[in-house]
Amino acid sequence: MNVNYMKLMKFVLFFSILFILNPWAHNAEGQKIKNKINQNEINWLLDRYKYQDIRGGTTKGLAVQLDENTSKYFLDLQEKKLDKKSKDRLAILSMVGEYRVSFEFIETFGSKNNYKLDNPYQSWGTEMVIVLNDEPNYISLQHIMMMYFKDEDGSISGPYIQKHWRQDWTYEDSKILNYRNDKIWDLLVVDDYQNTWSLSVYQVDDSPRYESYGMWLHSEEGSRWISKATPRPLPRREFSVRDDYSLLSGLNKITVMPWGWVMEELNEKIIFPNKYHGSEFGIARYQRISNYDFTPARDYFGKDTKSTGL
Repeated sequence: MNVNYMKLMKFVLFFSILFILNPWAHNAEGQKIKNKINQNEINWLLDRYKYQDIRGGTTKGLAVQLDENTSKYFLDLQEKKLDKKSKDRLAILSMVGEYRVSFEFIETFGSKNNYKLDNPYQSWGTEMVIVLNDEPNYISLQHIMMMYFKDEDGSISGPYIQKHWRQDWTYEDSKILNYRNDKIWDLLVVDDYQNTWSLSVYQVDDSPRYESYGMWLHSEEGSRWISKATPRPLPRREFSVRDDYSLLSGLNKITVMPWGWVMEELNEKIIFPNKYHGSEFGIARYQRISNYDFTPARDYFGKDTKSTGL
C-alpha cells in the first residue's frame, strides 16, 4: 500500500476521532491530566505555565499574515446615524471573515481549600466564518476550519477541512434553550428580552451547546455583547477527562474590533443541582488573516460564500 496513502488514512482517522471528542479544540490530545496542582501551593493563578504542562494541541501550522484591512461590515458599523438595531446587526456580521484562532482556558480557583487546579488548556486553528442566513431578526453564521500542518521535517500536509461550530442570533427572543442536566434540555421563558439578541451555539454535529441572551453596546473602535449567565453541558474538552462536576453556568462576552473579534467566557462549575465546585476563564481570539486561500473549504462546504463582507 502507498505510504502517503497510509499516512493520510491515519490522519483522517485521528482527525475524525479528534472532532468527536473535542470539536472546540481541534487538535487536543484528549488525555487525562497527570499533574494537577493544589491551589494553595502557588501564589499566582493565571501564570501557571511554569508549574504545569499545557494540555491541548501540539501541532504546528503554516505561518499566517495578519490582515491590515477592516471588514466592510465593521466600517459600516462606525456610521453614527444608524439606529441601534442596525448597529447590532452589523456587529454580528463583523464576525464574518477568515481567521487565525486561538483557544485558551484556565481553571482559576475551586471551592475546597485543597482544590486541585486543572492544567491550562490551549489550542489553535485557521477557519472562515460565513453567512448562512441574514434576515432582519435572525442571523446564522457557520464556522468552517481549513488547516495545514507542518511536520518536524518541514513538510506540509493539507488542507484538512471540517465544519466547525455555528452561531445563530435572534432578535428579542423570548424563549431560550435551557440545559437542565444529564443531556436534558427545555425552554426557558424570559421577560427582559426587549432590545436583546439571543446567541444559540451549535456543535459540529449541530447539537446544541448553549444559548444565552444579552444586549450589544457600541462605541468607536469596538462593540460588545454581554450575555446573561445560562447553564450548559460540560464542553467536549472536559467531559472525556472530568467527572467531578455536572454542568457549567456560563457568561459570555463578545467584542468585535477592526482587526477581528474576541469571545470571553466566565464559567462556574456546578455539581447538580446547585453546588458550586470551581471556576474557569476562557478566551477565543479571532485575528483576521489575508494569505490563506479558503477556496477548498468553500468548495467542500458547497455554499455560495462570496458575499462574506471581506
